Amino acid sequence: MKNLVVILFLALGVSVAYAQEEKTARDYKVEGADAYKAKDYQKGLESFEKAIQLYEAEGKIDTSLYFNAAICAIKIDDYEKTVTYFDRSIELDYKPCKSRLYQATALHKMEAGDKIEEACLTGIEKCSSYKSKFNEILFSHYLKQGLEIFNNAAKMQADVTPLANTDPEKYKQEMEKVKSEFERSLPLLEKAHDIDPADANATKALKQAYEILDMQAKAASL
Repeated sequence: MKNLVVILFLALGVSVAYAQEEKTARDYKVEGADAYKAKDYQKGLESFEKAIQLYEAEGKIDTSLYFNAAICAIKIDDYEKTVTYFDRSIELDYKPCKSRLYQATALHKMEAGDKIEEACLTGIEKCSSYKSKFNEILFSHYLKQGLEIFNNAAKMQADVTPLANTDPEKYKQEMEKVKSEFERSLPLLEKAHDIDPADANATKALKQAYEILDMQAKAASL
């Protein structure tokens, strides 16, 4: 009998201890906020995610949690989770403009191509007060992509230049390919230049491309 009592007491003690240790969604939310303040962003993300999971299991939504999880994610360069959680934050209309801006930043870090342009243009449309910040991201995106194509075209040109003396006909054929590559860089360089006409790199590359493509009037206008 005594052994049975002891066993029951121990079992009860374990159950009570387990109940005391089990955290609620609210506990994890507070834990996440404390971790964020301590700049422990990995723990903050994990805690906010646990809070989200528990709330969703209860059929509840705490709109701030998705934004906070995304902020922690971008702090630790977890850009995929950043984009995912900001998507939800935007959907829930929680700090939508900041969510769009930080999401565009994450997409830029991911080099997500057309998604960067789409996010920024939508952000400019819906959040005019952040236009200059979205334009900064767009400019960087356009210039980087444009210069990659431009530099490749310049390398192609350097490679075929010796043919001008040794095989003029072959040189002419290869230069058409070079011009096609320079032409591919134009839309991106033009967009970058439109955003920041004072940028020397964009202007120089654009002018050279115009000159190579025999667009002298446009080159002279820069």
